[in-house]
Amino acid sequence: MTLLWTDGKSLILCDFQIYDKPQGGQSKNEHFQAMLKTAKERGFEPEYVLMDSWYSGLENLKLVFGFGWLFLTRLKSNRMVNPDGKGNVPISKVEIPAEGRVVWLRGFGFVKVFRKVSKDGDAEYWATNDLGMTEKNH
Repeated sequence: MTLLWTDGKSLILCDFQIYDKPQGGQSKNEHFQAMLKTAKERGFEPEYVLMDSWYSGLENLKLVFGFGWLFLTRLKSNRMVNPDGKGNVPISKVEIPAEGRVVWLRGFGFVKVFRKVSKDGDAEYWATNDLGMTEKNH
């Protein structure tokens, strides 16, 4: 696993950990959290933490948020959100305009979500705790 810093052009390796299926060892999420804690201890203040859906679990999101950092992560289509205060539904069932939509992410709080559809029709769902993010700046 790697922790990279980028300015959009260059990639700089900041940390890495070797992950082998745990047999009493650390899970991928535990490795992820350890690398974030080390980055914080080293004084990193990222503009955003970008992570795949594998790392979008509540503990990880709360850790990033607790450090005062912003995140941008993919969510799986079955992730439960409450778009209108009427109850939780899978994000794939929520109408999401191009400019994004603020919803309640179960167990976390408010996030802004975006839906991206590929040329073959597959949808990706992205979420951020930057409620002011727009499509143009993400």
